[in-house]
Amino acid sequence: MSFIHPALLFGILAVSVPIIIHLLNRRKFQRVVWAAMRFLRVSVEQNQRRMRVEDLILLALRCLLVALLALALARPALRSAAGGLLGARVTGLLLLDNSYSLSHSDGVASRFDKARQAAEQVVNAAPVGSALAVHLVSDTVNAIVPEPTHDMNLVRKVIREARLSDRASDLLPVLKQSVDTLRRARGMRKEIYLVTDTQALGWRQLGEINKLLISARQEQIKVHLIMVGEPAPQNLGVSRLRLASGLTPINESLRFEAQVSNYGREEVRSVKVNLSVNGDPPMDETVIDVLPGGAAKSVSLFAKLRGEGFHSVAVRLPPDRLPADDRRSLALRAVKEVRVLLVDGDPGREPRESQVFFLRHALQPVPLAEASQYFVKTTIITTPDLPGARLDDYEAVILANVSEFPEASLAGLQQYLRRGGGLMIFPGPLTLATSYNELLGKKAGLLPATLGAVRGQAESEDQFFTLQEKDYTHPLVEIWNDPGAGTLGSARFFRFFALQPVPWKPSAEPPENQARNGAPGEAGEPRVVLKYSDGSPAVMERAWGLGRVILFSSTANTAWNDLPVRPAFVPLVHRALGALAQRQDEGLNVRVGDRFIYRLANEHLGKDVVIRHPGEPTTAQRDLRRVELVSGTPTLRFEGTDHSGVYEASIAGDAARTIKFAAQPDAAESDLADLSADQFKMLESAAQLIRWKPGVSMREWVERERVGTELWLPLLLAVVLLAVTETILAQWFSRTK
Repeated sequence: MSFIHPALLFGILAVSVPIIIHLLNRRKFQRVVWAAMRFLRVSVEQNQRRMRVEDLILLALRCLLVALLALALARPALRSAAGGLLGARVTGLLLLDNSYSLSHSDGVASRFDKARQAAEQVVNAAPVGSALAVHLVSDTVNAIVPEPTHDMNLVRKVIREARLSDRASDLLPVLKQSVDTLRRARGMRKEIYLVTDTQALGWRQLGEINKLLISARQEQIKVHLIMVGEPAPQNLGVSRLRLASGLTPINESLRFEAQVSNYGREEVRSVKVNLSVNGDPPMDETVIDVLPGGAAKSVSLFAKLRGEGFHSVAVRLPPDRLPADDRRSLALRAVKEVRVLLVDGDPGREPRESQVFFLRHALQPVPLAEASQYFVKTTIITTPDLPGARLDDYEAVILANVSEFPEASLAGLQQYLRRGGGLMIFPGPLTLATSYNELLGKKAGLLPATLGAVRGQAESEDQFFTLQEKDYTHPLVEIWNDPGAGTLGSARFFRFFALQPVPWKPSAEPPENQARNGAPGEAGEPRVVLKYSDGSPAVMERAWGLGRVILFSSTANTAWNDLPVRPAFVPLVHRALGALAQRQDEGLNVRVGDRFIYRLANEHLGKDVVIRHPGEPTTAQRDLRRVELVSGTPTLRFEGTDHSGVYEASIAGDAARTIKFAAQPDAAESDLADLSADQFKMLESAAQLIRWKPGVSMREWVERERVGTELWLPLLLAVVLLAVTETILAQWFSRTK
C-alpha cells in the first residue's frame, strides 16, 4: 500500500484528542461522610463495570473514526504486482504530436500550446530519479532527446522550444518504434506518454494500434494517451492547387485550378478565394457562393508571370482556426519560349496532307501572322533530316508517322533524354512497329509500351472507338474530370495500334541515381495516361533519365481519328508538351516531409547553397547545403521540408540563380473529425486515456495509474458509518437505566 498525500498521515496523531478529552472529563471524587451515601454507593458499584465498558467502546470508536479520516485524506492505494515502491524511478518516452492539426486554436491557445503544457506536467509528475526521452511525432519521429535523460531541465527546455510542423499524423509506426525502444531499455518501470489531439486520422489503423497497446501492457510497458483540444466542427481548407494551362510562358495568362474543401458538417457561404504571385497583392479573386458540408469545389484563377525564372503562386482563404490549410503554394519556372522539333514522316503534296499540320496549329493556336511572336516555336523537318538535327536545341521532339527511327541517331536521342529532353510519338500507316519495338523498345528501353496489332478500319466511319469519358487519374488529363473543361469522349478513333505496357521492375538504386542512368531496367514506370472506353491504353508515358517519353496509339492527323479537329486537341497537346518540357521541374513541388532533389549545371558543383524556409525573410529559418556529385550530375538535396510554403535556395556566387520550390501539406490532415465513442472505449481498454484540459492536474492522473486502486472512498464511507454508530451508541448508553 502507498499514499498519494503521505504528509496527511500526521493527522492520525489527532487520535489523542478523544483520549485527552476522556481523561479530562473523568470525575474526581471527594470523600464526604453522609449516611445516605451508603445507598448510592451500592447502586454505583452495581453499574460501574458496565459504564466503564461503555465509555471504552465510545472512546475506541471515536479514536478509530479520527484515524480513518486521516487515512482517507492521505489517499492510500493498493499497488499492482508490477508497481513497486512509491516513487520508484520511471524510464519513459514522451511523444509530443506536432502534426499540423494541432495548430487548431480555440481563440485563446492552440492545441499544440496545450499539448506542451500537458507534456510539462508529465515531466513534473515524474518521480525523482526518473529518465525521459522526448520525441516529436507526426508521420515520422524526430528524436529531439533521443535517449532517456535524468536532466529534467533539459527535457522541459526542449518541450518549450518545440515547433509545430505541417506534417500529417500516423501514430501506428510511431507507437511501434516507441514500444520497441522500451523493450530494449533497462529499468523496472517503463512508460510511454503520447500527447496528441482527438483527431481520428492519426488513429486510422486503430485495430493494429489496440493490439500493440495490449501487447505492451502484457510486457509491463504502461502507455498513457493524453489527448488535448476540443471538437472542431467547422474547417475550410485549400486541398489542391495545380497549373491547368500545361505550359508556363511569361506574360501569358495562365490558368490555375484550386480546390477548396469544407471539412465541417454545415454549409458555408460566400467563401473568398484569391491568388497571388511571389507574395505580391492578389492578381485574381473569386467567390464560392455556397459550399455544402463535406463537399469540395474547384475554382479557376488566372495570373501572369512577368519574367523568366522561378516563381511562386499561392492561393489563400480567409483565416480560420486552423491556419495551416488556409494557404497552399506552388512553385514553377517561367520560360520565354518553348522550342519544338516536328519530324514529319509523310509531308504530302499539300500542307493539309502533312502529318504535322494539325500539330503545328495546335502548338501555335494563333493567326499565321502572329505565329512568329508566339512562345511555342516550331521547326519542321522530315525523316531523312533527323540524323543531322541538334536535338539539344529543342525542349521536345515529336515524331509523326515516322516509319522507323534512324539507328545512327539513337545514342544522341538517349543523351538528349538523359539531359531532360522530351519525346512524343504519334504512329501512323507508315510506322514499322517491329522496328520501334526492337530499337526504341528492347535495345534502348525508351518506350512505355510495345506497338501491337493494328485495330479497326480507317475507311469505316460507322465503326469506331472512343476515349474514356470520366475517372481520369493521370495529371496530364485530370482537368477533364471537370465537366466545364469539355470532353475527350467525343473523339472517334477508327484505327490505332494496340499498346502493350512493357514489364517494369523498380530499381534498388535511390531515385536520384536512377534518374541519371538511362538503362532500360532503370527507366521510369510505364503509366497509362488515357484509355479507350474498353479499357485498353490510348496514350502511355514513362520517365527516362531526366526526360520523358509519351506514346500515342493513333495518328496526329485525321487519317485514323478525328481528335485533331475536336476542341480538346489543343489543350491535350499543350499539356503533353508541358509534361515534356517541364519534366526536370516536376520536383519543384514536393509533399511536406519529402526530400527535394534538383539537378544543376556543372559550374555549380561544390558550391554552398543557403536555403530559406517559408516565413518572413528577416525571421525565417535558414539551412546550408552543398551541391554534390550524384551519379555524375551536380545535385542539390534537401530533406528539411517540415513546413508548407515556398523555400528559396540561393547558390553562392550566383546571385541571379535562386531556385524556388514548394512543400504542400497532406490535405487529409485538415479533416479534424474526432474519434468516435466506440473508438475511445477501445483505446481505454488497452491504455490509460486522459482527456486533458487546462487546470487538470496531470500529476494526479499519472500517479493514480502508478499507485493502483485508491481506497479513500471506502475509508470515507467507513468514517460515516462509524460516526452514525457512535451517535447511536452514545444515545443508547446514556438512557435511563
